[in-house]
Amino acid sequence: MWPFGKADIAHELKRRKIDHLLHSTHVSINLPQIFEDGFIDTARGLRTRLGAKAERLLHDPRRLEKFAVGLDYINCSITTPNFELLYARSKSAWQTEWVHFVLDAKLLQHLDTLFCPVSAAQDYGQHVQYGIAGLQSMFAEQVETWTRSDLQKSEPTHPQAEALVKSRLSLDNVTEILTANGQVAIEVERLTTFYHRNVRVKIEPKLFLWPKRLKTKG
Repeated sequence: MWPFGKADIAHELKRRKIDHLLHSTHVSINLPQIFEDGFIDTARGLRTRLGAKAERLLHDPRRLEKFAVGLDYINCSITTPNFELLYARSKSAWQTEWVHFVLDAKLLQHLDTLFCPVSAAQDYGQHVQYGIAGLQSMFAEQVETWTRSDLQKSEPTHPQAEALVKSRLSLDNVTEILTANGQVAIEVERLTTFYHRNVRVKIEPKLFLWPKRLKTKG
């Protein structure tokens, strides 16, 4: 039998039909290192192992100055990626420069997983919570100016809501890698072959389309 908190989260995931836990990564900057290592590492892990080289692998080092807890976690999104973050990093090229790892959604049931209804670094991490209350906070009827109007049951209210998974993740936790188009898929498959990684690659354009609710903010 699961611990009480874990059972609650499992029930909520099933009720909301949540089966996509995503971690987005850059094709040319991060993917080769991840395949070489065989795992997705935390910021602290990268800095410990790679020293100064790690900084080019961190998408937003300044974020970690505001949210030190994030050094030991892998940032993830539920159901849909953090479109605004990816656009901020790569502008118009974001669809071809990024891919999404689909992670085992059971990671959300780990008792040390953190949840945040907004960006986890906002207000120095003050909105981050553990457990069922944290998960449910991501689906509140209103978060700041954002509401649940026209959202899927499985989609968090705020477009930058996050789930944070503790410690580095073996590629065994990756069920597939999603790409925007065939050209990116070919490059990812080339890398999986070169590094001898057996991970399924799937073209999923809908997860690379700018959401209607963000059109005025993009």
